[in-house]
Amino acid sequence: MTNRQYFVKTIAYSLIVLALIACAVIVLDPFVHYHAPFFGLAAVETDERGQQIGVAKNMDYDTAIVGSSMSENFEAGWFDDGIIGNRTVKLSMKGAHFDDYSRLINAALAKPATKTIIISLDNYIILHNPDEHLTTIPEYLENDDLSDDAYYLWNKSVAMVYLPQFIINNFTEGFSADSAYSWANMYTFDKYAARATYLPYRLIQPDSEQPYNSYYEYVDEFLAGILPYIEARPDVEFIFYSPPYSILYWDDCILRGRLTAEICAINEVYKKLLEYDNVRMFYFQDNWDIITDLDNYKDYSHFSKDISHYIYECMRDGRCELTQENSFDVLLKFSEDVADYDHESSFH
Repeated sequence: MTNRQYFVKTIAYSLIVLALIACAVIVLDPFVHYHAPFFGLAAVETDERGQQIGVAKNMDYDTAIVGSSMSENFEAGWFDDGIIGNRTVKLSMKGAHFDDYSRLINAALAKPATKTIIISLDNYIILHNPDEHLTTIPEYLENDDLSDDAYYLWNKSVAMVYLPQFIINNFTEGFSADSAYSWANMYTFDKYAARATYLPYRLIQPDSEQPYNSYYEYVDEFLAGILPYIEARPDVEFIFYSPPYSILYWDDCILRGRLTAEICAINEVYKKLLEYDNVRMFYFQDNWDIITDLDNYKDYSHFSKDISHYIYECMRDGRCELTQENSFDVLLKFSEDVADYDHESSFH
């Protein structure tokens, strides 16, 4: 074999291998980039940043759960109850900020069948500078431009890790996406774990009290981002919920001097959102039975799957719901109660 023949065969074989890899990725599509899964497969867990935008675009659903880690322990099937929804997808993304949320919401609202969007309204979404937390969803997966799909078709991690994981997870999880991205079974939930993760970072000396309007600029930016979606689809019900952080979170909030500023920012957001007929708001941060029982937590904010199920039940049954009439009073009472609470008792 001449050098020329060897070179030509090497190129030909390489192209064949690359074509086979691309075909496998396109057909199995572990990130649901091109289509919903074939062959009875489900959109099981692979990689949140890669997969969830594809799920939002290509799955068949009428209800979408958009959220951070505070939504990851939901099972989508819970919401297929005929009350909240009938076909639900979970678009959770650990540590996501609004720039990620907006892309998922935009994709969900592009589907005419979408009737309900459930959004985990974490406090940090309201309190953080959005310019410092841009999207983590890869652009080549978000857009519909085929010219940059090489980053997906011949991605080593996709071919060697996520594609096999997609197949294996389908068989081990019974061809269901319900447990995708759930993490509750990987941690211990008790007061010792919750305290242990918080105490090394607890402030010894309290910070100065922040002005009440410290976060209003970020509130305005959040509202400028979310309200156009609410206004554009009055036929879609937007259900927001506030995750019940533990009392340790509020201890940290007080020590950092931001309790008043944080509650005021939250009040501004809730007040505006509740002006819309297609918005519902569920508030769990003042559930003292939950937040003071540290056996519900693995750290100062992340709660067990049982609490996730309780949140779902409340949304289904209309419990713990805020209205324009009671929102301010609920937040005011909670801020007063948490300020008066004996926080040292949490460590004994």
